[in-house]
Amino acid sequence: MIEIRIKRDTQNKISSVSVKNHGDPVVCSAVSILLLNAVNSIESLTSALFSFDCAESGGDAVLDIVEYDNEGKAQLLMESLVLGYRSIEESYSNEIVVID
Repeated sequence: MIEIRIKRDTQNKISSVSVKNHGDPVVCSAVSILLLNAVNSIESLTSALFSFDCAESGGDAVLDIVEYDNEGKAQLLMESLVLGYRSIEESYSNEIVVID
């Protein structure tokens, strides 16, 4: 089962998203695509500072926001990422769990 953990700061902003384990290849692909799209979007569309670590094998990954942009774009993208994960969880509850 894929486990997605969301961490929030004291202002309820998402500070970290971690993805662990594996599951159905279709669900894994969807989870990976959403995460990579969020990373690319934050990098291209915002001035936020972040780190992204992904295991060479296994696919475990962590996206940490180090410093948000002043416009709130990165926070919106992070909330969108979680929304996407929750949508997958609704359809594939035996394959994925989102812990927020």
